[in-house]
Parts: sequence; C-alpha cells; structure tokens
Amino acid sequence: MDSLPPPFPASVPTPTPAPKSNPGKWVLVGCGGCLGLIVLGVLFSLVAFFFTIGVVKKTDVYGEALQRVQNSAEVQQELGTPIATGWSFSGSVNYKNGAGDASFTVPVNGPKGEGTLRVKADKSSGAEWKYSTLEVQFPDGHKVDLRGAP
Repeated sequence: MDSLPPPFPASVPTPTPAPKSNPGKWVLVGCGGCLGLIVLGVLFSLVAFFFTIGVVKKTDVYGEALQRVQNSAEVQQELGTPIATGWSFSGSVNYKNGAGDASFTVPVNGPKGEGTLRVKADKSSGAEWKYSTLEVQFPDGHKVDLRGAP
C-alpha cells in the first residue's frame, strides 16, 4: 500500500467568507419603524382634532354664539373688528334627534385684543337653544354677557 495521499484536484474553490451584516443598519431600521409609528400617531391625532373642530364649527349653536360675539358692540369695542376665533377648542357639543347640549370654550380675538367665548346651552327637540352661559371673558376678568343679544 502506498502511503502517499491522493493528489489535489487542479481547481479547488477557495471558500469565500460570508458577508458581514451591519448591526447599525438594523438599529436604524428598528428606530425608524418606531419613529414611523409615533409620526403616524401624531398625524392621526391632528387629523382627528381638526376634523372635530370642523364638525363643531358647523353646528348651529357654535354659529349662533359666534354671530352674537361678532354683532356685540361691547365686544367689538374691546377686541376691534374683525373678530375671529382661534384654533383651540375645549368642551363638547352633543346633538341627537333635534335635542342636545353644548358646553365649550373658544378663544376669540381681534386687532385690539383677545378673549374667551364660553358657552353652555341646552336644546329640546324642535326648540331654540337656551343658553345658561353665553359670554366673552377678557384677560382682565371683565365679562360681556351675550344671552340677551340678538
């Protein structure tokens, strides 16, 4: 028996090392996914907020309250004209089958100053809104009651 090993083949493939993965890339993908979810959550919240504001601004109780503010000589004297509302809104308007209730505050402003419109009202089916509170309060504490205004 011969003790020599068999000869090597003429072309032996050289093993190629496996490509190294970049762990930093996966960290960025993971953080990007989390950041994407956060951004989507914020965008959804903003869309919901502005949709809600748009719906409330189309209600008759909001429109009537704003009309009384804009037509009040006393409020015009304090704020100047034109009088506009701000984007923030707090409160609620519930309306179903012709009856409802509303309780909200909205900032109002004009060229000379700013104030806060406060509304609390109830409505029976087929009746007019009855305001328990309909006023503009100014930063100095002065209030203008608009319940008697047309």
